[in-house]
Amino acid sequence: MKNVRLVGRLLERALRESLAKIDPTGKMELSEFRVISSSDLVIGGLLEGVNFVGFAIGDSPELIMAFDFENSSTIVSRLLKLKKTGILETYNIRELMESLLRELGNVIAGQFASRLSNSLGYELLPSVPFSIKTVDQLERVLNFLGGGKKLPVFVGLVYDEHGGCLEVYIIPSADFFEMLARYPEPFKRTGRRSRGVEYAR
Repeated sequence: MKNVRLVGRLLERALRESLAKIDPTGKMELSEFRVISSSDLVIGGLLEGVNFVGFAIGDSPELIMAFDFENSSTIVSRLLKLKKTGILETYNIRELMESLLRELGNVIAGQFASRLSNSLGYELLPSVPFSIKTVDQLERVLNFLGGGKKLPVFVGLVYDEHGGCLEVYIIPSADFFEMLARYPEPFKRTGRRSRGVEYAR
């Protein structure tokens, strides 16, 4: 698939700008941004299980942004410690955790859609959150986005000041790649801005 690296740069910049807008102190930091294949994502799901909360970005949708909350170790461990002390004795720990993390994902997805809209020149809105809890569900999402083709999946690791990690998956649709191939202006705007400059603009 063409322009994978350029699309990655566009999405990485939008994610960095989003985090800087949410937390201007810089305590939420994108420490890694890499690309894997959609088949690798499925294999990982078969080996380790799937527990994503996703947001469709755009009407088509142009892409899916998903959060792997199983690996949000700091948030989980804090809640479990509270559980042990009895503070959360009356709560369902899993339901509470998922609710809190859906809210966090909603904030990030909203900012990401806004930043990406600025780059593309048209408005993108995130959907309400939805769960992806099985490999079958994950494969259906990937097939819908790719039309049966393998897709690149961009993976970001976001760390907070306490060392907690949140995994963010951004899966562009095949139509999104085709649209950017026809109208490459966002790539030109991305190239004119240095990677480290004024992400919270």
